[in-house]
Amino acid sequence: MSMTGFGRGERHGEEISVTVEARTVNHRFLDLHTRCPGRFLSWEPRIRGIVRDSVRRGKVDLHVNVREWGKLGAGLRVNDELLRSFLGEAKRIREEHGVGGEVTLRDLLSVPDLFQTAPVAGDPAELLWPVAEGAVRDALEMLGRARAEEGDRMKGVLQEAVARLEVLAGEIRSLTAENKEQAAARFRERIAALSAEAGVDPVRLHQEAAILLDRLDITEECDRLASHLAAVDALFRSPGDAVGKRFDFLVQEIFRELNTAGNKSAHAGVSALVVTAKTELEKVREQIQNIE
Repeated sequence: MSMTGFGRGERHGEEISVTVEARTVNHRFLDLHTRCPGRFLSWEPRIRGIVRDSVRRGKVDLHVNVREWGKLGAGLRVNDELLRSFLGEAKRIREEHGVGGEVTLRDLLSVPDLFQTAPVAGDPAELLWPVAEGAVRDALEMLGRARAEEGDRMKGVLQEAVARLEVLAGEIRSLTAENKEQAAARFRERIAALSAEAGVDPVRLHQEAAILLDRLDITEECDRLASHLAAVDALFRSPGDAVGKRFDFLVQEIFRELNTAGNKSAHAGVSALVVTAKTELEKVREQIQNIE
């Protein structure tokens, strides 16, 4: 699964329309950000729970947009205290100042805060949650398809790169014996030159040379390299699992073995193959930064 994708969902109810957009990009962990209108902030914990069930890694931005019509679970009521005060003041003005005219409904409608909305039949956010939930799940379903399609494309690219690495690793292994022989030949030449000098113990020289030759052997590095590449192949056969972090770890280990083999090798061919393998591995490293 890729960590990059986009999904959109829309559901309609009798009183609202809910649109949800979800975008994801790569991140080391699950970094979730949700935005809901102020009246529906109580949806956010539920939305976060739904997202966590479908996204395991990546930066997720999920935006909920609500369009309302109808009463939306609210009724209209009159502020009786304010109405009494207004009518009382109107009566006092007529009596004390001789102002004629009666208070009309038009006059009352112009009084700020005289008419107020009040919820009826429960919390609107609770009543309308099923509509929002449907939109969230539709957005995440579309997002999942986009991430899976991108993941399939990346999988093909990575499999090709890993196959090339396996070929290079095999070529490096084929040169291990020759690498050791070249190193031994160089030591023999050096030992012969040193043995001609006075005060040099030839037995001690041969012992030291044997120790150094053993340190220059890259067989163990080749074995570990093959093991790590086999573990990468196994990740390609792990459908539904979050493999990004394990992939990243294995790439680091592969680089470590290549680096050690290159440093120890006395063979120009091995060194050249290691450089080529590192270049190929860097392409893999770039791709896996976006794998869940």
